[in-house]
Formats: sequence, structure tokens, C-alpha cells
Amino acid sequence: MDFHLNDVQKEFKQTARKFFKEKCGLEELRAFENNPHHYSEKLYNELVELGFVGLIVPEQYGGFGGDFLDLAIVMEEAGWALFQGPFLSTIVSGVMPVLTHGTEQQKEGLLPAIASGEQKVSYAIAEPHAHHKLEHLTFEAVPNGDHYVLNGTKLFVPFAQSVEKLFVIARTNQSAVGSVEGLTVFLVDTATKGIEVKAIPTISADGLCEVQFNHVEVSAAHIIGNVDEGYCVANDMLMFATALKSIEMTGVLSRAVDITADYVKERQQFNVPIGSFQSVQHRMSDMLTIVEGGRLAAFHAFSRLIEGKDANTEVAIAKAWLSQEGQKVVTGAHQLHGGMGIDYDYPLQFCFRRFKGQQLEFGSSEVHLRNLGEWLAVKPEQPTKVSSM
Repeated sequence: MDFHLNDVQKEFKQTARKFFKEKCGLEELRAFENNPHHYSEKLYNELVELGFVGLIVPEQYGGFGGDFLDLAIVMEEAGWALFQGPFLSTIVSGVMPVLTHGTEQQKEGLLPAIASGEQKVSYAIAEPHAHHKLEHLTFEAVPNGDHYVLNGTKLFVPFAQSVEKLFVIARTNQSAVGSVEGLTVFLVDTATKGIEVKAIPTISADGLCEVQFNHVEVSAAHIIGNVDEGYCVANDMLMFATALKSIEMTGVLSRAVDITADYVKERQQFNVPIGSFQSVQHRMSDMLTIVEGGRLAAFHAFSRLIEGKDANTEVAIAKAWLSQEGQKVVTGAHQLHGGMGIDYDYPLQFCFRRFKGQQLEFGSSEVHLRNLGEWLAVKPEQPTKVSSM
């Protein structure tokens, strides 16, 4: 498949690069991290005004009805700029699930509000004892008339302090623990009584939170898909999110390569730039090869998803490759810089810390490699029900 951009897409990419580069300078990145919510509401609203947030929302729901590849372009440029905010989470856990599994009433109620910036969404999936397997989730949702009562704890919820809704995977059939049956997806208002949010400090300052649900009542009208059949909704969301996160990672790693390439051209040793040394050139070549291989894998996985094809294997390969081999890129970048690379007045440390957060989000390389092994061991005629988070 040809992933070369046409002239319009190249111009769109340049526009996105210019915007993020102007808005995400070092001073701005430090300000975002020092903000209690770890992002800029003003900058998010500018994304809304540019149409990035509503890019793939159909025009009938107030969006731009844009191409999914355009979204991938924006996500890679956001990664290159080291942007932080509930942009990806709103797209993958708000727009996509409602578009693909929501009712017409849910589409009309949420999609225009997302496109206008009134509603932001995040995902509440992982639990203290279930980080990467949906079948082990025990967070309960008990029916009570036309409502459900939610109880339990969700971990590593990005920007939970700032969003208006949470994509919550709950178990509506406790007897099915250990399988992917009996799961249901809810879109829960964060202002609902009984929800408590606590920030989790992280190396990448990415706004992760612990969210506790104490007898939280949610209307059955807020269920996405069908009761007890939420696995397909959740798995679709996770595949799409993991593919987009992989594309974002290529942006971060590409920035690390760009920063290092500029440095080795200027840094003098023995009266010559260190970039003239063969060992440095070999290291830079290895770093670039990893990034380009990861980009190809990520865009291939994403293209299969948007074409409606099975992409479990492709998504796992992309995320595993970037999480595992990407470590060599950020490590190589720091080694070529020496001690200067960790200085907070220098952009490379942002690349390293952003990458460390992305490396674990939606599953580390070990998780995806294990999943690949399980899929390869299953006979072709047997359906595979292994998920990553």
C-alpha cells in the first residue's frame, strides 16, 4: 500500500506542523506540565477552532467529515511537538465508539458537543488487578430499575480531572469473570455524584488519575452497544486507540532524531563535528531506521482498521516494535548528547519522558508480543479474544 501523501495532505501536514511548533515551545511545554491538569485548555480550544477535534465527525453532526489519514497526520505532528491533552482520548473513546456503536440519539447528543469543544472524553479501563486483559475486569455495574449502579476503581485514566465524560468498561455479569462475556460500556458524566478523582504523579506528567466510583447511578440510555456485549465496543476502541498512539509515538521518536541530528552537526570534538565520526553516523542511521520502520508499521495497522479489516496482528506489531525498539532511539539520542540531553532547558528530556508514558499506554511491548504469541498458537478457525489496554 502506498502511504505517500498527496499535495493536499502535504500542505495539511505543514499546517499542522507549523501550528504545533508555534504553540508547543519549551516554555509552553513546561507551563503545561506545571498546570494541575497538565495541559492547556486554551490550546485545546484552538484545536477545536482549527477543526482538528471534529476532523472525523460527520458534517451532519457538526464536524468536518474529514479523512482518517488526515487525523493520523495531525496525531503524528502532535507527537512531534510533544503535545499533551485530552485530544487523542476524546477521539478514540468519544467519537469512534459513538460513531460505530452508538444510537442516533447518542450521536446527536455527543458528537456536536465534541466537535464544538463542549465535551471532552477519556477512557476508564484498567483496574488494580486487571491492566491488560479485559476478561479479568471486575468493576461492577448492577441494574436498578432503568439505571445501573457502578462501584469500583479505575486506574491510569488520562485527564480525568478535566473531561466531561468517561468511557467506562464495567462487568454487568459477575459470573462471567475470566471471560470477555458480560461486559458493558457506559459513557458516564464525570459530574455524577459518587465519582472521586485523584491525580497519579508520573514521569511524563501526562495527567493520569485514579477514579473511584461509589454507588454511581448511570442511566441505561448511556450504554454504548448492548448490555453484556461490550467486548466488541471495547476491543474496537482499544485497537483504534493503540494504532493512533503508535502513530503519535513515531512523532515523538522522530523529534528525538531531529534534535540529535542537529546537535551532532554542531557539536565539535577534535575540531570537527562529531557527526563526521563513523560510529555516530551508524548510530543515527540505526535510530532513523527504527523510526521509519515503526511509522510504516503504524500507518499500515491504522489503514487496515479504517478499511474495516482485521488488524489485531498489525496493531500489536506496531506497538510492540515502537515500544521496544523506540527505547534504543531515545537512549541513543541521550548517549550522543552526553549529559546535556537531560537538562530541563533542552527539549530532549521531554522526548524521553513522553516516550516512557507512551511505551506503557495501551500495553507495553511485552504485552503485545505475548498477545501475538497467543494468537499464533490458536487454530485459524478459532476466534481470538485477546485484548490489550
